Amino acid sequence: KATVSVLYWQAQMDPSRKDRTPGTGLSASIERLSAAVHRYTELFFEKLTTIVVYHPAVTIGLVFLFVVIMAQGVWFYKEELSPDKQFSPRSSQAVKDEDWVLDRFGYENRPVQTMFEAKEGVNMLTKESLLFMMEMHEWLLSQWKIIDGKNVTYEVVCARYTKGDDCKIPVSVLTFWGHNRTRLEADPDPLTTINTVSWRSLEPSGPPLDFYLGKPEYNAAGEVVSARATRIDYNFKNEKVEISGVGKDDPQSRYFEIQIADDSEHRRKADEAAHGVGVYIRTTGQEDQAGKDSVNSDIGNLIIGYMLMVIYASFILSRSRPKYSHSLLGIVSVISVGLSTFSAYGFCWYIGIKFNTVVQVLILVLLGVGVDDTFVIMDSWWDCAHIESMRERMIAAVKHAGPAVTITSVTDLIAFLAGSSSSLPALQDFCYYASVGIAFDFMFQVTFVVAVAYLDTVRQQQSRADVLCCIKVGDHTGVCLGSDEEKARWTEAERGLQNRVVGTYLPRLILGSNIGKAVVLVVSAVFLALGIYGCTQLEMNYNNEWFIPSGSPFRDVMRVRDTYFGGNELPANAYFGAIDYPNEQGEVLRASEILRTNYWVVENSTSSWMEDF
Repeated sequence: KATVSVLYWQAQMDPSRKDRTPGTGLSASIERLSAAVHRYTELFFEKLTTIVVYHPAVTIGLVFLFVVIMAQGVWFYKEELSPDKQFSPRSSQAVKDEDWVLDRFGYENRPVQTMFEAKEGVNMLTKESLLFMMEMHEWLLSQWKIIDGKNVTYEVVCARYTKGDDCKIPVSVLTFWGHNRTRLEADPDPLTTINTVSWRSLEPSGPPLDFYLGKPEYNAAGEVVSARATRIDYNFKNEKVEISGVGKDDPQSRYFEIQIADDSEHRRKADEAAHGVGVYIRTTGQEDQAGKDSVNSDIGNLIIGYMLMVIYASFILSRSRPKYSHSLLGIVSVISVGLSTFSAYGFCWYIGIKFNTVVQVLILVLLGVGVDDTFVIMDSWWDCAHIESMRERMIAAVKHAGPAVTITSVTDLIAFLAGSSSSLPALQDFCYYASVGIAFDFMFQVTFVVAVAYLDTVRQQQSRADVLCCIKVGDHTGVCLGSDEEKARWTEAERGLQNRVVGTYLPRLILGSNIGKAVVLVVSAVFLALGIYGCTQLEMNYNNEWFIPSGSPFRDVMRVRDTYFGGNELPANAYFGAIDYPNEQGEVLRASEILRTNYWVVENSTSSWMEDF
């Protein structure tokens, strides 16, 4: 795209063209405007490059100083962790409703589930298995962790109805014995207790007993005789506060959850060997952390991609003769992209734009834009081989390449600024980061990269090898054959292999025969057909669990949940605002009944304060 832009400008502005006819009217005005823009753009780059090549060290120093200043934005760093706030439009009714609820009722409790999966042939409703459940229940209640220098126990993180109340009582099959070991040990036949004591006398509202049993089996009389899995449901507090660099969260509950889940994972094999039962703890903090770890694990892939781009850029700019090769600039170009990325992060943190998981891929976007600018500048450099002075040659190269680099950068900048109008906050913020990054990358390419490129030409003039600049190479023997190339135009023999493939061999192969043309048309048609087919297969859906990698321990937790407990239950609440409650009781009760009988609501899982009242 950039190279085509260079050719376009040269065709428009070449006064030597004999067939060029002046435009008239609007066409002439547009042409004059285009010519003026091009002329002043070239003049700008001519003056800028003159300053850079006469003061390359100062230019490089100023760029690094600028990066250091931008890096101080890390002190203003804030991250958006909530998926709802990342992917829900800020103006949507859902967000407004959530704000209304939080303002009046605060945050919901954090659900914690301890799930028990028995091995084949093991019954979770035997006394031995139930005592093991009790043991794990007591283990969880006895846990304490050091968080932010404070001793945090279950009593600290458990949810309460009001301050000063006891912790909310967990719910499970152990409810038949009040989660009390002594009462369970004293029961001669726990299975009989389960089948004779009314569950509703213990839990008047909420889900039925089956909700806490995985794959229960019944006899002909309808009595439960076994279960492959069970669960204990707890509630932790969710008193969110503003945490520097993170956002709002309850640090005590979050890290307590993550640590007890990790501890249970470490003891799982021993528990399975001793009791034939595996323990899986599912928590909000653990799920969030698993998703975050998944994204962070991709940093290794980003580094690999970064290194591949370094290799690619260096290959494109390399030549068979070390003296005339510029592969070092490929490395410098990628470094420039890294500097622009860090600077964009810092600048956006300065002005209060929060970081999110999507923004981590910014460097991949900037790599394509930045390295392409370097290729355009160096291509122009090789076209100016007839100029003997290295300074004048670099000035002329950037002067001619400048308009093309500007066009591509401005085009990308406008595209991302347009993307910032998206209603999705994560995408909107990403476009802000990308717009700033492209602006900085453009600035660094025409200053930092040009300064290093000029110093690299000095290395070439001194007959030193590319990269290993401390080694001098000859012009007449060994790998550096030929005469003084600074005094000759760029010839076919001096072009790199990649240039010959794209510039000579490939055009001959495609355009030199009807077979080549036919192959191109067929391949293009196949890709078009595949693209159209792919569009028909697109689905609009979203699930936080897609971010969980296949090797994550949380996958086992999800498997047990999905296998035995009906998948992922989503808590839902209906709220009523300022209504005439005494006179609208019937409507409130009718709403409760509608929700209770809804197909998507778990049977007997609803509760209404008015019904209880």
